[in-house]
Amino acid sequence: MNTTPSKRETDEILKWLNRNRQMLLDLYKNQYIAYNANGIIARSENLREVLALANAAKQPFLIYLVPRRTASIEINFTNSLPHRDSP
Repeated sequence: MNTTPSKRETDEILKWLNRNRQMLLDLYKNQYIAYNANGIIARSENLREVLALANAAKQPFLIYLVPRRTASIEINFTNSLPHRDSP
C-alpha cells in the first residue's frame, strides 16, 4: 500500500493539524507525531520509532515535531530605520 498522501489527503491532514495544534502543544511537547486527518497514529521522542509505528499502520501520514515551547516577538520596523536629516 502506498502511504504517501495525495494532495487532497495532505490538505485534510494539515487541516487536522491546524484544528488540533493547541492540544498537541499541551500534550506532546518535544515529541514527534505521525498523524493524518483521523488523528494521531504514533508519537514518541524518537523519530525512528514513530516512523516504524506509522509505517506499520499502513495509512497515509505526515510527521510533525511538536515544539517544546512557542513564542512570538513584535518588531517595530519604523523605529529601527536610520534617521536622515533633511537637506
